[in-house]
Amino acid sequence: MSERRILFLFTEVYANGGIQRFNQTLLAACGQLNAKCTVLSLQDSTTSIARHPLPPQVSVTAFGGNRWRFMIDALRVLWFERFDQVILGHVNLMKMAVVAIALRPFARPPMTLVAHGIEVWSGIGWSRRRALARLAGILCVSQYTRQRLLEQAPGLHPERLHVFPNALADTWTQCKPAAGIRALPQRFILSVTRLERGDRYKGIVTVIEALSMVVDTSLQYIVVGQGEDVPFLQQVARRCGVTERVHFCHGISDAELVKHYEQCLAFVLPSGNEGFGIVFLEAMYFGAPVLAAAEKGALDVVRDADTGLLVRFGDVSALRAAIERITADTALRERLRAHGRATVTGGGAFTFDSFRTRSAQALHLREAGAA
Repeated sequence: MSERRILFLFTEVYANGGIQRFNQTLLAACGQLNAKCTVLSLQDSTTSIARHPLPPQVSVTAFGGNRWRFMIDALRVLWFERFDQVILGHVNLMKMAVVAIALRPFARPPMTLVAHGIEVWSGIGWSRRRALARLAGILCVSQYTRQRLLEQAPGLHPERLHVFPNALADTWTQCKPAAGIRALPQRFILSVTRLERGDRYKGIVTVIEALSMVVDTSLQYIVVGQGEDVPFLQQVARRCGVTERVHFCHGISDAELVKHYEQCLAFVLPSGNEGFGIVFLEAMYFGAPVLAAAEKGALDVVRDADTGLLVRFGDVSALRAAIERITADTALRERLRAHGRATVTGGGAFTFDSFRTRSAQALHLREAGAA
């Protein structure tokens, strides 16, 4: 099989966030397969790209958020350059690409959409349904995302929608804990997330409220993240009387974050709208028992009482009981650690090697050593 040329249209690659992490992992996988990858990234800057080494087969053009420049260049490439396949990293790029390929004067490459989560759980109206019907395939990062698309577009052939979960990238598995950082609390639970107003579905308020009800008043709560909602969350902590036990941290290195994962009693993120939940895999890899909400994409990652504990979204009492259970039961924590880590190491479903194999199959690429 000769080297395949793939065009990727992405909103962003080199930033924190679930979609960005997925894009990084997908490019890393394709960089190890028989593919020459051309990437147009709307939000990335030349500075963000320069900070990240690229595989020799991958080239990324950044547009710094300039939508007009991105659209003009994308249309030019879609009309006139030769590719074996086009990968669309966000549903908002789909209609433009479908129209451009339809007007292409010669061979039209097949297009595949990556469907992550909330961006496709609603709003699939008539025009988007028509565009979806023109795609060769749709890669859904979770069973819930696939289900929501089929509910909104029942005319789609189910066999064209493939569950394509994310994985833990090699860059994380190579990360080592930092030495010499400030001492962490002896007993603490941990969350790692964005702290924007629009991200309140992550459940941080619920964790703070549950913490105030926990019998063990020595238990601390560290929230790693930043955003405009920090003052609101601090106000919630004051209202609940746990200001001295809730700590907001930002600007810490990946190596410092590893130390937080390793030393916490549990990683707690009872989010109601996770398309997948790559942060759960990070926590599992570094030995943090996981506590999540039994909602949407998280169900593909966390198996209740096996690789983590699940509670009903928004149920403060259930969350308090789960926090008390997981922080008090050493044997439970050790079992969850072992089972969770098995999914992101060795032959686990969420390893990078497994993701590369899925990528090869979905994109018709060849793995090293394959005939």
